[in-house]
Amino acid sequence: MKRILCFAVVLGFTGAISAFAGQQIKRETWSGVQTYDIPALQKIESSQVGKIVGIRINYRGNRVGHPKPNWYDGSIRCNRPGEKDKFPFLRVMVAKQDLASFKSIPTDINSPAEIVVYGQVARDTQANFLFVQLLGRKVTLDSAGNATIDW
Repeated sequence: MKRILCFAVVLGFTGAISAFAGQQIKRETWSGVQTYDIPALQKIESSQVGKIVGIRINYRGNRVGHPKPNWYDGSIRCNRPGEKDKFPFLRVMVAKQDLASFKSIPTDINSPAEIVVYGQVARDTQANFLFVQLLGRKVTLDSAGNATIDW
């Protein structure tokens, strides 16, 4: 009985560590990752479903929803003064464990800083809308060229 309990605790601890270890991307996939401005990605978003992309942003929207138990939704935005659509945005989903990191992105509409976030483009088939499942902001490459995306 003690062995089973010990095994369950070790297994749970290992799962908890891997949940916070970041998203690992193989070299072949990482070499194809492209970074887009929001307006450019909006034009081709439906053809990018399932792909990991980088997105240049300036800030995030204030509103953060909680549509599913382990997921939050929000938006990422950029400033484009002088253009027809001055404040384009994308819908995003953020895992519960990444919410605090997502909230650390500024909400100031005048934020001059350019931030690159990485995520996987996805489609909600029930509600029929596209969104980006955010994976993080920091990328670390290992000696083999594999990437780890984390906050």
